[in-house]
Order: sequence, then C-alpha cells, then structure tokens
Amino acid sequence: MELERRNMSHTCSPGSPTWIAPPPKPAAEAVIRTKLTEYRRMCQERDRLILEAKKGGFSEVAIAELSGHSRNTVRSVLKSHGIS
Repeated sequence: MELERRNMSHTCSPGSPTWIAPPPKPAAEAVIRTKLTEYRRMCQERDRLILEAKKGGFSEVAIAELSGHSRNTVRSVLKSHGIS
C-alpha cells in the first residue's frame, strides 16, 4: 500500500506533444541541394529576362503580365539592378 501511495504521488502530467523532425537522410539532402541550386539558376534567368524586357521598352506592368510575376517582383528585380 505504501508503494502505491508513492507511485500515485509522483504521477507525471502529460505536457504538450513535441515533434522533432528526424535529420534528413544524405540522399534527401543531396536532392534538396540540387533543387535549391536549380532554383537559384532559374531566378538568375528570370532576372536576366526581366532586365532584357525593360531595356527592350516593355513597361513593368507588361513584363509582369507576360512573365506571370507580380509587379512587385518585377520592380524588386529592376531595383536590385539599379533600374527604376
């Protein structure tokens, strides 16, 4: 009976569940690195095309409509390359 009382007095109240993602597997990490590298190249190509269109006389609105990017993205790219 004494043992039961001791066990009851030390019950743990469950806290909020915590989920920690397992570390990525090496193969998964390589895939992610490859995808991020490809994305960086794609963004560089995007910037080049936006700059080319602007130099070709297209308005920011036209570039946004034709490229599918928002006007804010087009403005941001132009601004980052010193073109207003």
